[in-house]
Amino acid sequence: MFTTEELRIPSQENADRGADAELLRRFADSAEERLRHHAGFPVNLDFDYGPLAPFLSLHLNNAGSPGQTSEYRLDTKPFERAVVGFFTELAGGRPDEVFGHLSHGGTEANLYAVYVARERYPDAVLFASREAHYSVPKIARLLRVPLVEVAVDDDGAMDLGELGREIGDRGAPAIVVATVGTTSRGAYDDIPGIRRAASAAGVDDVFVHADAAFGGPLAAFGDPPRPWAFPDGADSVSVSGHKMIGSPLPSSVVLVRAADADRVRTPGVAVGSDDDTIGGSRDALSPLLLWYALRGLGGDGLARRAHRCLEVTGHAVRRLAEAGRHPTRAPGGNVVLFDAPDEQVMRTWNLLDVDGRAHLSVMPHLTADVIDRMCADLT
Repeated sequence: MFTTEELRIPSQENADRGADAELLRRFADSAEERLRHHAGFPVNLDFDYGPLAPFLSLHLNNAGSPGQTSEYRLDTKPFERAVVGFFTELAGGRPDEVFGHLSHGGTEANLYAVYVARERYPDAVLFASREAHYSVPKIARLLRVPLVEVAVDDDGAMDLGELGREIGDRGAPAIVVATVGTTSRGAYDDIPGIRRAASAAGVDDVFVHADAAFGGPLAAFGDPPRPWAFPDGADSVSVSGHKMIGSPLPSSVVLVRAADADRVRTPGVAVGSDDDTIGGSRDALSPLLLWYALRGLGGDGLARRAHRCLEVTGHAVRRLAEAGRHPTRAPGGNVVLFDAPDEQVMRTWNLLDVDGRAHLSVMPHLTADVIDRMCADLT
């Protein structure tokens, strides 16, 4: 797309930025073209944050705790608290019992949740399905927590029988990452079932993190809704901002019980604010983006968006079956796996390869018409 020489940063000041502006315009045009065929990745590309452009001229920084002002006054913490409040309600949490903030993405959100869990149970063993997010093994290494990867059932959800056996064999406190919408197959781990499996194994010291980065809104608004959050047995919940909502920046809302956040808080060290997050000096643009999107959507709009995704997923399954591609879909999910087409079609439609099968993620920017165009290319 661009040569190394075109992108080289010069040693002298560049007085004429016209060529740079043209290069960026070319890149934007090419990205817009690729966007029309972006079907394999679990991100929503249907958004417009043009009214927020003036904030690109400001240095905004949410330093320290989201619930406190700091000595750096150019922050967006009131907007962050509003976004956290929306997701706390969606996840069935009580505002006085939940601490939340915006992290830089799903990996940091999972890291924070397992971090506070490890502080509650210092001798715990971490359990996650073999199809959990790729960040989980890395988090286990970072926090030096033993990790047990649990087998999955035919739909891709955690095998609760094996989980119970593994927890019982260790006989130690358990931290369990329950994936609510796996990126590989869109499967939902059974949070109440995880609690029952641990109890049957004789282990009551259990912390369950609901990694709902991908599937949280789909679980909340599905028909029927699926267990995924605090009332269902989760101790912490994370939902990504760049997936179902859509954002030019990766972000994630992470919610934990306030008592667990208290264990990791250091008072007054972050420019006059408590330090109770991993990022410390944190992205302050994402709260504006998500607040702006959610003000337009509201809970009803987010529900309609989730319903449309599930309807289009059903359409995709039917069309792919008609094309002879043998589609499969986890119950309630928006991921469809099907017999992979040739490499050109895979590349054109940005489809992932999962064990030799093409991977389609039906996100809000994908319509039935787009699915029909893709299926026409398949045949």
